[in-house]
Amino acid sequence: MINVCSDCGKCCLETEMLLSQEDAKRIIINFEGDIEQEDFCYVSRDGYLQLRNNDHHCYFYELSTKTCKIYEIRPQGCKFYPLIYDMKENKCTLDGDCPKPFLIYPNKIERKKTCLEIIQYLKNQLKIEI
Repeated sequence: MINVCSDCGKCCLETEMLLSQEDAKRIIINFEGDIEQEDFCYVSRDGYLQLRNNDHHCYFYELSTKTCKIYEIRPQGCKFYPLIYDMKENKCTLDGDCPKPFLIYPNKIERKKTCLEIIQYLKNQLKIEI
């Protein structure tokens, strides 16, 4: 995957990112500082761990610099972004909130390969039936 994000931060605003238990553990173990799971995520109505928003942006988003405080250890869903799985449509799609998704996923082959990884992640890590 080509990582040429324009660092606009739109992906970190009003995030609805799901986390696996492995994501949460990795963040707690590797975060520079003292952090508890409840600090950065909560259990959604559907029973999934979800990133917490503070002032309408991801808990780990540094508003002043438009950077992620945990970029190297970010959740798997953030690594896949802007390719997301649309549960209503039952398919992977590029998120319309990202202004330049084709910079990250320039071709169908890359999108298809990552979509298969997303589906495996949803099934194996989040235990979501697809």
